[in-house]
Formats: sequence, C-alpha cells, structure tokens
Amino acid sequence: MSQPAASKIKVWDWSVRLFHWSLPILLFLLWRSAGEDMDQHMLFAQVLLVLLTYRIIWGLIGTPYARFSHFIYHPKHIFAYFIASTQPNKPIYVSHNPVGGIMVLVLLATLLVQLGSGLFASDDIFYDGPLYMYASGATTDLLTFVHKKWFYWGILSLVGLHILAIIMYRIRGEALVKAMFTGHKELEVARVADPLPADATFPWLRFILAVALAILPVWILFYYI
Repeated sequence: MSQPAASKIKVWDWSVRLFHWSLPILLFLLWRSAGEDMDQHMLFAQVLLVLLTYRIIWGLIGTPYARFSHFIYHPKHIFAYFIASTQPNKPIYVSHNPVGGIMVLVLLATLLVQLGSGLFASDDIFYDGPLYMYASGATTDLLTFVHKKWFYWGILSLVGLHILAIIMYRIRGEALVKAMFTGHKELEVARVADPLPADATFPWLRFILAVALAILPVWILFYYI
C-alpha cells in the first residue's frame, strides 16, 4: 500500500527561527563572559532581554503558528496527547505539540528568571545589575545566588531535555530541527491536528511594532533609570 503524500506546510517564520538559533549562541556568550568581561556580559544580557521580550510579544501578535494561543493547551488535551502519542498513527502538530508547548513556556520562564535575577545581582567588586540599588541586601544576595547557580542546574537541564526530546521525535519520524532551519514541515495533511491558514506575506508592521516594544525595556532598565 502506498504511503499518503506529504505536503509542505509553512510553520516558522524567519524571525522565530532567528530567535531560536540565537539563544544557544547567546547563552554560550553569556556564560563565557561572566566574571571575565562584564562589559560584554551586560551587553549580551541586553540582547537576551530584547529577544525574550520580542518572543513574548510575537507569541501574542505574530504569525499564526508562533502564537501562544495556538500551542498552549488545556490539561485534558495534554493528557489526551500523551495517550495518543503511544499509538502508531499519533496526531501530528504543525506547531508545537501540547507537550512542546509546555516546554516553550518553561524555557521562557527559566530564562526570564535567570535574566531577572541578574538585574539585581552584583559581583561585589565593580558591577551591579541596573536594579541592584532598588532592593535590600538580603534580596540582592539571594538573587545573586540564583543568578550564578541557576544556569547550571536550571537552564542546562532544560536544554538537555530539549535535545533528548528532539532525538526521540526524530526517531519517530519528525524532523523538528530541519523545520527550524527551513521554516517548513512536510506532513500528511490528513493527520495534522492543528491546521491553520498561514499569512500570505510576512506581517512587517506587526514585526516593527514588536521590535520597538522589545527594545523599550532595555532602554528603560539600562539607559534611563
């Protein structure tokens, strides 16, 4: 019996792909510069803040498959996906599946904790975060500890889980990494659980608005207050 034909579906716009591949590079640079070149570390932190803010805004007003409203599911739906994923003809998702949607939120939240704690952190020598003076000594000590230790136990653990999940899905026939390079997935349309009409053209006006709003907190935190 012949296999159903696969169709190429546009899923990730170029800005989502740029965000995705920028993160591991930026996290490495942040780790490498910490304690060695704090001027660079602060600059990389500003870039990370812009990226995270942009992705959150883009998750609200961006292209269809990038929106949180599309890949954040009710717990009942998530449980049903766990059951269905054990079957040979499990449903296929163009965007993040219900479990992947949870991972996106957890990763974003973890990065925000890391970044937010850094705003109050200090190296006790030359550099203080931009909000260091607005918190008590006990609070800044706690957040400095979180900032210096969380990366190893939090972010790296999640990155490992993320890579493991990608490998498991690849074994089961879903090339998630390729889609994050090309922006497209080749899927059997009949099995797609989350079809959406894609934007005919890239929404440049919304993109410019998202970028402008993403730059705003950096300007306020690092150059205004």
